[in-house]
Amino acid sequence: MSLEWKARFAGVPLVHWMAVVFVIGLGLFPITLALLRLWAVTGITPLGALTTVHDQPGAMEAFRFSLFEAAASTALTVLIGLPLAWAFGRYQWRNIQLKRALLFLPFVTPPVVAAVGFLALISPGGMLHSMGLDLRGESGVIGFISTATGWQHPGHFIALVVAHVWFNLSLMIRFVEPVVAQLDPTWEEQLALLPTGQTAFGRVRHLWLPVLGPATLVAATYTFFFSFTSFALVKWLAPSSNTLESLLGEMGGTAGIPGYRIETSLAVLAIATFQMLLMLVMLILAGRFERRHSQVLAMHHEGRNRERHGPASRKWNWFVNGILVMLLAPLLSVVLASFRVRKAGGNGATSQWTFEGWRRAWNGDFSTVPLMDALTNSLSYAFIALLVALPLGYAVASCLVTLRQQGFERTAGVLDSLCMLPLSMSAVMVGLGMVAGILQWFPEMFSFPYLPAVPHVMLVLPFVIRLMVPAIERIDPIFAEQASLLPMSKMGFWWHSRGAFLVVPATMAASLCLAFSMGEFGASFLVVRVGSWDSLSILVDQVASRPKFDPYVFPTAMALATILMLVTLLVLSINERARAWR
Repeated sequence: MSLEWKARFAGVPLVHWMAVVFVIGLGLFPITLALLRLWAVTGITPLGALTTVHDQPGAMEAFRFSLFEAAASTALTVLIGLPLAWAFGRYQWRNIQLKRALLFLPFVTPPVVAAVGFLALISPGGMLHSMGLDLRGESGVIGFISTATGWQHPGHFIALVVAHVWFNLSLMIRFVEPVVAQLDPTWEEQLALLPTGQTAFGRVRHLWLPVLGPATLVAATYTFFFSFTSFALVKWLAPSSNTLESLLGEMGGTAGIPGYRIETSLAVLAIATFQMLLMLVMLILAGRFERRHSQVLAMHHEGRNRERHGPASRKWNWFVNGILVMLLAPLLSVVLASFRVRKAGGNGATSQWTFEGWRRAWNGDFSTVPLMDALTNSLSYAFIALLVALPLGYAVASCLVTLRQQGFERTAGVLDSLCMLPLSMSAVMVGLGMVAGILQWFPEMFSFPYLPAVPHVMLVLPFVIRLMVPAIERIDPIFAEQASLLPMSKMGFWWHSRGAFLVVPATMAASLCLAFSMGEFGASFLVVRVGSWDSLSILVDQVASRPKFDPYVFPTAMALATILMLVTLLVLSINERARAWR
């Protein structure tokens, strides 16, 4: 057996195989330890616990609410996002790069910032509240709807669904807009000559529905997935209700302790197993839709297509620009609320502008970690996640691409699914794996200062792999053939045959790693409850959760959220500049 064969298996370098094994192990190890711990504490297997899920307190109510709000969020996202993506992809737009960045901004906004941003919109003094739409206190027309229909807390539900639409609209743009922008225009011209293409309905049925259907299904599936597993938005906008994810977040901190609240450990085991199976089904469906989406049609030059259709009409301009304004409203509300304090007096509530919230946010107090400590923690976790996830993600993506090129399609598909496992577990379940798994079996890990970076790495790795795989597949093999003819080192060969073509996707992956890690909330929420690893997103939640008899609590929380938002945007802008420079 030659040394070359020893260093490679199925054409894949040994170090890449090691990366695949490590990534799969990293995804399976914590949750497996958690399930074993809960099994040991309760004496019931995960499958046995699954049969009792309907008996667990609040589980079925949370499941029904999760289905209802996720379905409503998905339907409204498609209803608004599909025409938005169609118009944005079809016509010429001024400052299109800026508009595209603004449309993608909500998806990389930390969830806790989005939550307090909508809270600022709907609270007294907020924009929607000032317009007479009281979604928080549910007076006026919202109260009338509740009284007339018997629907409890309709305002909370509406606020949650709107927030989910705000968060997930970028998915519709991401999947649908490129298809519209690069569609061969001759298809539309040929259909217009046929009887079935003479009406708008005929063109939608015979062209746009078959072409955009797979992309829309992919975006809708991911929208349903993210809405179903919502945590921070549910916690703040619909406090009277629970999704399965938020229910796990409430129970998970005390699960896995022998002899203590065994019924809680059983409930967590049952609900976690149930949700994990549901998430796996959703991801399998999303993968099938995505493969159909990638095989639908050949693309055409985007710039020429936009020139062909010209600038958008006035109604489309109003529609797209109006959506952009609404996307910015929660973020602007966070900034404004950080300078505004409401005080109750003899003449009712009054508002005044002050820097006191910012001063308190900077100085901190004895009940929370100082701002700079939380910011340092967040940046440390984010850069650790980046330094670990980017090379690992590249190695795994390279392995998957090589296997497909060598004809091992089924093997690549199985490994790809295993590497995506952290997505099927959601952020809270990853945190549960840390708390009920690693920390319960290995309590000495409490002394590890960078423990929260571990779930961050787990959660960002699937996104890095998803970005790197198509980028590697697009590289023409002829570059490797040409580089092999030149006298250069192994590193030089790699750079000229592959590395130079991956700078842009690697920069995009790096920006997503940093943004997602900076704003990660679900896993950190569980981990910090058993330790002292407060990040900036956790600090925002802690301050905003305080009783509001102190009028400066809300401005202080908004100031902290503004800092988190600005730091995240700064990180993204630096990466975008690097991408543009390249």
